[in-house]
This record gives sequence, structure tokens and C-alpha cells, in this order.
Amino acid sequence: MDALGHVNNVQFLRLLEEARVIAFAQWFSGVETGPDGRPPLLIARAEVEYLRQLHWRKEPIVVAVWVSQLAGASFDTSYEVRSSREDDADVYAVGETTQVVFDMETQRPVRIADEHRPLLQAHAGPPVQMRRRPKGRA
Repeated sequence: MDALGHVNNVQFLRLLEEARVIAFAQWFSGVETGPDGRPPLLIARAEVEYLRQLHWRKEPIVVAVWVSQLAGASFDTSYEVRSSREDDADVYAVGETTQVVFDMETQRPVRIADEHRPLLQAHAGPPVQMRRRPKGRA
């Protein structure tokens, strides 16, 4: 909470990170990945659009996570921070991050592994819509 009595904007990025870590752990479960059990990914971009204030509440929130674009060495992940799983849930924020598969030794991007691509495609959906972004822009 911040001085205005709502969840601070920086905390939303943490919510997205926590949801992404949980989702990737599930998506890549049992698959050969990097030394720490996941593909070596860096966040290249993060974008959040705040739609309404999120005040303290007892009930948990829900963060929906899906892959919205898949490229050679990177992919975009879209998010909705929601009051519940219901279709009519309040949406507090939407976001998108770009993850790049990265080789830490060479400090260069590398292609998404062939065995990881179908795992990401299995969680694909349309890009989240943001007000300042033209519709259909990926």
C-alpha cells in the first residue's frame, strides 16, 4: 500500500513477476531447461496499464498469464490482474512483458529451443488490449 491507500504501481510489476514465475514453472515442468530449472530468460520490456485502483482486500486476486507473441529468440507474455476468475471480474491492470532467451556466457540472445516452442504455443492467446495501443498491434 502507498500513501494513497492503494497498491503501488511498482507492486503490480511484482505481481506480474510472481505470476510469470509460477506459470513458467508449470509450463516447463519436467522439461530440460537451464541450470536453475528454467530457460535462461531476461525481461527486455515491461508495460503496464493501470485501469482501476486495487485497495487492500482479504480475497486473493487472480493474475491471468498467457503467451501473446512468439518470435525467434523472444516471446511476449500478456497479463490481466483481476478480482476473480469470473467473466465479469474487475480488471485492475493489464500488462505485457517481452522475454528474451539469453546466453549469459556470450551475452547474446539465442533462439527458443525447439522443445520449448510447443510448450509456449500451448499457452498462446491474443495480445492484451491497451488503450494507447492500436487494436491488433502485437
